[in-house]
Amino acid sequence: MLRFHPLIAAAVLVALLLGFHQYQIHQNPCYEVLRLHVVANSNRLDDQKVKLKVRDSIINLMGNRLAKVESADAAYRIAADSIPDIEQAARETLAAHGYDYPVTVSVGNFDFPTRFYGAQVFPCGEYAAVRVVLGEGRGQNWWCVLFPPLCLKNLDQDGGKAGGVELRLKVVEIFKDKNWLHRSVAGR
Repeated sequence: MLRFHPLIAAAVLVALLLGFHQYQIHQNPCYEVLRLHVVANSNRLDDQKVKLKVRDSIINLMGNRLAKVESADAAYRIAADSIPDIEQAARETLAAHGYDYPVTVSVGNFDFPTRFYGAQVFPCGEYAAVRVVLGEGRGQNWWCVLFPPLCLKNLDQDGGKAGGVELRLKVVEIFKDKNWLHRSVAGR
């Protein structure tokens, strides 16, 4: 007769859980990606807006180059070879909008926090990315997935806004409301 042994049962359970976790990691498409990570000079509204213009120029440049790529490794190699062109596109975009701060582009593995991209969850960890730092790089960042081309799909769906986000200032919204002054005087 077989006896139940708690240590053997625990070891089998741990082995199954570890195996399932490894299976999930290797089956999760978020690990076979190349991200685009653009960091703004500052959090000033104008720096945030130009960051999105730079993003658009890089997505256009890399979208064409990565259109027929079939693996994250190939996308990584193309991105690494494109660093001078990415820097030039970013500098030209900045110059066209009246900015002259430096641009630093690197391709490598970078730490990212957990992010949601549509229905896909990207757990925190190290991901291959094209990182573009504008000026001092002290502003909010923006990221998407260059390969597979989720950046392009997202921009098509939300009309070019960053993940459906629109930059607005509350004080501007208050003053745009024509009845604001009326309501504040009438409320006294």
